[in-house]
Amino acid sequence: MERSAENSKERILSAAEEVFAARGIDGARVDEIANQANINKRMLYHYFQSKEELYIAVLRANFEKVLAISSRPFNGTGNLKEQVATAIGNYFYFLAQNPHFARLMTWEALQGGVHARKVLPAIWEEGLERLKAILEQGMSQGVFRPDLDLRQLLTSINALCSYYFINKDILSTLWDIDPVQPDVLEKRLKHIRDLVLNYITRP
Repeated sequence: MERSAENSKERILSAAEEVFAARGIDGARVDEIANQANINKRMLYHYFQSKEELYIAVLRANFEKVLAISSRPFNGTGNLKEQVATAIGNYFYFLAQNPHFARLMTWEALQGGVHARKVLPAIWEEGLERLKAILEQGMSQGVFRPDLDLRQLLTSINALCSYYFINKDILSTLWDIDPVQPDVLEKRLKHIRDLVLNYITRP
């Protein structure tokens, strides 16, 4: 019974993520989410009391996935620059493999971040603590420049990565290539890593 309930919730969240990414919270309809999840609307409301609660749950699940993936290499061992490069790569390929995330963030930005601020600050601070530790270690060892501003750095990394996937359809027209084909993705990732590592590495 418990397994069935968990499966139902997962189907609802998956369907909701797709619909919210396509239409935003205002354009999304609970009927469509329920149909796509192959579940009746009354059962959906059993797990999530409102469309807003469901939307926040989708945001939370996505933020937690990003935190887990991006923080994975920061285990306190190994080459510090390689750990940072791996974290950037993990986030970049998370965006490549989860196209709904960039669209959700775009919709949320248009809404003024009203819903994200209910779940993101705690997750963001947890991620900052992990990243702060590795960067402070690099600064103390003379590997990274001593004046790094972690919030500015994370904002720049996010902008470099997310812009690419938000605008991939426009870039395909401008470049006349498929921006998400493997060799093009690798070229873009190398450019981002080079920019970031050249900036944070002490001269």
